[in-house]
Amino acid sequence: MSVDVEKLWELQSVLSQLADREKAMSVKPEAFAEVDREFQSVNDEMLRLNQSLETLGKEHRRVEGELSDSQELLKKYQGTLMQVKNQQQYAAAWKEIEVARKHVKELEESALKTMSEIEGIQKQLDDRQSSYDGLKARHDEAHAAWQASLGDLRGEAEALRKKAGELEAALPEQERREFQRAFKQRGGIAVSRVTNDSCSTCRTRIRPALSQRLRRGELVTCEGCHRILYLEKTQA
Repeated sequence: MSVDVEKLWELQSVLSQLADREKAMSVKPEAFAEVDREFQSVNDEMLRLNQSLETLGKEHRRVEGELSDSQELLKKYQGTLMQVKNQQQYAAAWKEIEVARKHVKELEESALKTMSEIEGIQKQLDDRQSSYDGLKARHDEAHAAWQASLGDLRGEAEALRKKAGELEAALPEQERREFQRAFKQRGGIAVSRVTNDSCSTCRTRIRPALSQRLRRGELVTCEGCHRILYLEKTQA
């Protein structure tokens, strides 16, 4: 079946140029990369501190709740102490009170410890906040400058994206499917030029029978990398 491999090659060329522009846009200039690294480091540290603060806050609320319940239980035991009728009941009630008191003391100490840790972490956050605000301002300014410098690249990328869409839409369904398959499976390179009777991508030698089919304008894939082969037409 004769196909217009020139159109496939043109589409591949446009998509390759688009990939180059997109890669260039993703590379951070050193002026921004330096402040970005510093910002991300500080931001990660503040996120860690906030997470620790949230975890400790939950633990403190849990302990406070358990402490309140234990204090109420202690009051109940102390109240029953006055109602005992013999020495055996008195000893049992007193034992319950001692256990309850010990538990209340442990919870009070735990609550104080947690509160102290919360205050320490909050102080770290407060100390970092002033420098963080200034760093964020520098980060945002550097990021804005970087983005502004991408104006031409963005315009070129958008034009290439539009052209690629038009070229792909104009392809026959079978050729479009074949191109898309190879493009996805072969790292964004669906069409490979034939140079010196070899695939320029994987260097596989093109057999004479395949060369004949290429010259007849048929769709031929490389036996090595399975990309669509493109044989440039010789000038008359």
